[in-house]
Amino acid sequence: MAKSDEGKNKRDLKRHYLIYYLRVFNRENGEVLGHLVDITTKGIMILRDSPIEAGRNYSLRLRWRNSQGRLQLADFEGDCRWCRPDINPDFYGAGFAITSASEEHVQAIQALIRDLAMPESQIEDVG
Repeated sequence: MAKSDEGKNKRDLKRHYLIYYLRVFNRENGEVLGHLVDITTKGIMILRDSPIEAGRNYSLRLRWRNSQGRLQLADFEGDCRWCRPDINPDFYGAGFAITSASEEHVQAIQALIRDLAMPESQIEDVG
């Protein structure tokens, strides 16, 4: 591997940062797991105020209002791949791979990205 390739991000999908942090819910108990930081159709990153168990599968739900004001839902299973302290020591970041989602919910995630993603011109180098 060439020196310039070291540490290169191996993601095959571009992360999308939203115009505001959506709450991410645990479908099993309705509790807020954290707030969505970025999203693709294959994974999410959340920010929360306490660590979460990595290596575990969670039943997750996103809820938001679309551009017409209608409530939208995306339910999916997510495997927590990592959890570590954030730059702000009061928070923890956690990354989830989406392991199971219906086609309807994948389409809902695509619509969420389309409707609420921050324009690239407003995104500074965040990662």
